[in-house]
Amino acid sequence: MDPASEGLLAQQQKANSRRPVGSSQIWTRYGVLLPSQQTRKLKEWVLTDQQQQLVNASGLGHLALTTGFTIDRSLLTSFCERWNNETNTAHFMGFEMAPSLRDVSYILGIPVTGHVVTAEPVGDEAVKRMCLHYLGESPGNGEQLCGLIRLTWLYRKFSQLPENPTINEIAYSTRAYLLYLVGSTLFPDTMRGFVSPRYLPLLADFRKIREYAWGAAALAHLYRGLSVAVTPNATTQFLGSATLLMAWIYEYLPITQPQQKNQSTLLPRACRWNFGGATRGQRKKVMEWRKVFEQLQLSEVNWNPYKDMNPAIVPEYCIAADNICYSRTWLISFNIKEVYVPDRFARQFGREQGRLHGVPMWARRTWSKWKDWRVEYAREIEEFHQLVGCRFTPSAETNINSLPPDEPVAGQNATGCNRNTSHDISSMVEDLKNDLPVIDRYLEGHLLPAEVASFLERVGTMIKNYSPPQGNRRKHQAAQGQTGPVRSKNPRKRGKPSLFQDPSNPHQYPGALVPYQASKCDTVFDGTVPLLNGGEEFKEHEAMEPWQISHLTMTPSSSSLDSSSPESMKQGQQDGDETQIPRDTDDLRRSGRLCVQLKMFKHRDGVDVEAANPIFL
Repeated sequence: MDPASEGLLAQQQKANSRRPVGSSQIWTRYGVLLPSQQTRKLKEWVLTDQQQQLVNASGLGHLALTTGFTIDRSLLTSFCERWNNETNTAHFMGFEMAPSLRDVSYILGIPVTGHVVTAEPVGDEAVKRMCLHYLGESPGNGEQLCGLIRLTWLYRKFSQLPENPTINEIAYSTRAYLLYLVGSTLFPDTMRGFVSPRYLPLLADFRKIREYAWGAAALAHLYRGLSVAVTPNATTQFLGSATLLMAWIYEYLPITQPQQKNQSTLLPRACRWNFGGATRGQRKKVMEWRKVFEQLQLSEVNWNPYKDMNPAIVPEYCIAADNICYSRTWLISFNIKEVYVPDRFARQFGREQGRLHGVPMWARRTWSKWKDWRVEYAREIEEFHQLVGCRFTPSAETNINSLPPDEPVAGQNATGCNRNTSHDISSMVEDLKNDLPVIDRYLEGHLLPAEVASFLERVGTMIKNYSPPQGNRRKHQAAQGQTGPVRSKNPRKRGKPSLFQDPSNPHQYPGALVPYQASKCDTVFDGTVPLLNGGEEFKEHEAMEPWQISHLTMTPSSSSLDSSSPESMKQGQQDGDETQIPRDTDDLRRSGRLCVQLKMFKHRDGVDVEAANPIFL
């Protein structure tokens, strides 16, 4: 065999030895894992008594006690090498193990039953609107990245309350603290120091936060992190709660326990192994832990680690029945869906291990901001709700996509806000225009005070004379079914304005100066005046130019016709007493096919164009 073929075969053997996907063999990882969770600032975040009550009422107060947990990265890496990403269990010599829902409820002290942790899809453009709605402030351009917001921004903006905070300020600060808490302890992201704001709708009502299965979602993230860690060419960052996994290893594997531990058996159990970053003696390396797990026997496992715990200290929202924790189900958290097979590690529930049943195949989906995962996983979510006995009645969640855009701050462009505001004003004015005839009929014959009549007259005049802004004029015309002349975007191709494009031509807009008549009443009694006096209308006629008066005296049938329609042109030829548009016919000429094509643009709307028609050149 030539050297090139030997080198290729060696590379294939090395790749196959690194990760035999789908088999029970153990993959040897190159490199030590780095946990993604960052909880250092949570200890510096001081809560008031009122905020602490809100956090305790949410059911997530125990998470704050688990911050600052010391992570043995060598032990974490060695355990991850035993994980099988097709069964979601760790394979040892003749048995399997995995963290369960009951372990999550005891170790972290959070609810594992309730509604599935999921909500409507959130795009990158809705991050600022969501933060403004639920936190009262929106992050700047440097404080968000790929739909995520920085944890340091939450700490810097909301960790300190003013001297006399309002109710909203207390709620915003507490909600930001909870977002920091769940983002750094339960759902750490691949981008360290960032958190997704998609959890904010679930943190809106402090009384209903405990109704969600946060523990089941945390276990789904942990399973996903373990599965990602054993994937070839995976990142060295460990996703999921490293605190949960490390405390679970200490509870079930006494051989891995540190030399000292806290004797407290209160909830959460993770506090027994939390030393606040203090050293715990000499640590083993990855190779040493790897040998320990390879020789681990069934008798060296503590299958009942919670026998010394008093059940009375477990809150009601943390209690999960054995039939729930021991049943197969799906663990859902937005796009993450992981299978839960407790029957493969039945000894952790005090039962005899029977025959290992197969695990259904499923695809791990990546995050997509355009997908509604409630619809994608509707069947799995329904199965979980039936298991935990939760009838899913979604609360009145705020539609993020329908929220108004974030208010412009100093130094930012407010064009979007102004456009929406002007669009709303235009719609309101159109509604008022439709209501004016009804108001006129109601006030007809009524005597009004002078101030009220004058006010109504001014309002009616402003509504009649209102025109939408330049940015929304085309949208307004399109909504009304009107189309204007097509204008070229290239200024070089626009050419000189013709007679029909000249804005100074008074014949272009016939009847545009018709005065507004708000009422037919023209009688004055005892300090009352009509909405519009007939004498004022006559004075306006005298002040107008002759060409304006000619348009005011047009017949209703002629004024209602469009000046560019053939009917209006024919009627203009019949009525010789009306003002005609002067045309200079000296420079007219007849031309061939090319000029006929030009007439389609020069002539009025190109209607009834023939070769004999005049054209301006």
